[in-house]
Amino acid sequence: MERRLVFAILTALLLCAIHSPALAQRIRAASGGLSTIHSLLWVVYDQKLAKKYGIDLEYIAIENGTVGMQTLLANESQFLFSTSSLAVNANLRGSDVTVIGGGLNFIPDKLIVRPEIKRPEDLAGKRLAISRFGSSSETSAKLTLEKVGVKPESVSLIQLGGVSTRQAALLAGQVQATILSDPQATAAVNAGMKLWVDLSESKWGLPQFCFNCMMAKRSFLDANRQAASNFLKAVIEGLYLLKKDKALGVRLIKQYLRLNDEAASIGYDFYIAKHAEGLLTLPERKGLEFVIADVAKSNPAAAKATPESLRLVEPSFMDEIRKSGFIDRAR
Repeated sequence: MERRLVFAILTALLLCAIHSPALAQRIRAASGGLSTIHSLLWVVYDQKLAKKYGIDLEYIAIENGTVGMQTLLANESQFLFSTSSLAVNANLRGSDVTVIGGGLNFIPDKLIVRPEIKRPEDLAGKRLAISRFGSSSETSAKLTLEKVGVKPESVSLIQLGGVSTRQAALLAGQVQATILSDPQATAAVNAGMKLWVDLSESKWGLPQFCFNCMMAKRSFLDANRQAASNFLKAVIEGLYLLKKDKALGVRLIKQYLRLNDEAASIGYDFYIAKHAEGLLTLPERKGLEFVIADVAKSNPAAAKATPESLRLVEPSFMDEIRKSGFIDRAR
């Protein structure tokens, strides 16, 4: 009886130690670009959900994916939520970045222009704002220009940073066009700007595109498999907490993007209520092939690459979490 009591006490102490913040594993997660879908990370940090799974989480907000990928490659962050083209470019240079969770599996970007731009040829020689070269906004900019018959090289692409910064530059007339997503795109149109291309519309014929996804280095995953799985569980719990609590989601969107209630609500309804469960869906092969083909336009090394040769997806983490019943319990 005494042995059983001692064993029970020791077991309880061990469980407490495992979940103690003092012994929690320190992990950094970064956003590569700041838009409403990144509230999947904001809620985990704000509500301290990772601590439940033995992780001491530090969140890094970065305005563009290129810099975000630099932090991942330098081991300054362990997880990056950004666009899959960054993983393609990194792995072509010999890195080991892989996708372990989904995000947005379509392009939500829109080409918004100033009212004086009336015809495609009016954009020749004009300034179009993107976040940074190599980012998803550059990809979207070139795609939208091609859709309206404008050669991307005829337009001056300007690196200005995040969505809100680009929106402000457009409204001030510092640039004549930019790539925006909602709610900033809708706000810009309401302020008198013009919507030219909405890449989420099926009429443009784009395949499923891995616009946002959760990435990590395989070397980290191999050495920290349980921590990686626990981090994903915290993000999944955060997803369903957001879906159940719109007020929390709107507060976080306002906090990180400095939006008013109306704009934050638009963003929540589109990204969280409607599309956030894309986190649970890994990118389709067609979408990855599309990304690789797009990268090949500026990087010839991608011409013969495949999703398999670049080892772009690691499905085992999400598969194990799903099979465990965790997702059904979190809903």
